[in-house]
Amino acid sequence: MPETIRIAGHTSVDASALFKLIREVYQSSPFMSENFEEKFPSFSAFQDFLQNINKIPGAFLHVALSDNQPAAYLVIEPKQASRLKHTAWLNMGVLEKHHGRGIGKMLIDAAFEKIQSEKAIEIVYLMVRSDNHSAIKLYQQKGFEIVAKLEKDTKIGSQYFDGILMRKFA
Repeated sequence: MPETIRIAGHTSVDASALFKLIREVYQSSPFMSENFEEKFPSFSAFQDFLQNINKIPGAFLHVALSDNQPAAYLVIEPKQASRLKHTAWLNMGVLEKHHGRGIGKMLIDAAFEKIQSEKAIEIVYLMVRSDNHSAIKLYQQKGFEIVAKLEKDTKIGSQYFDGILMRKFA
């Protein structure tokens, strides 16, 4: 039986399952620049994040479900400065076992459909490590352009990695 993939809003997924999904993506991916425990020191902090997503105009979190199990996520977080509210950051992660199945493309398509219908966000930015070639290729296929290369943007142990700032107009 073929795998069924669907994109849903985060409120249709149990918060603990979503927490587990994002934690697993952060812990298994060598490309995340943030540490999960620093971003969400507790489940309560994660629940606060979810509540805030619901309150900020233009903000949302989509979840990709594979056979009704969380497989990937995409967050759009608008900038809060009054002159930057038309812009947002994108953060996305796909569980390793689901890489190469088109789930990232589906999430980006669904996100831009929502962004274009709501008309609150005009420009979406993201950061990606320069050695994450598959992600850069995906983002470029979905219309993101490289804006800047940030040399030695990320440091893990004693190793530096360049960051790539990308954007897409809605």
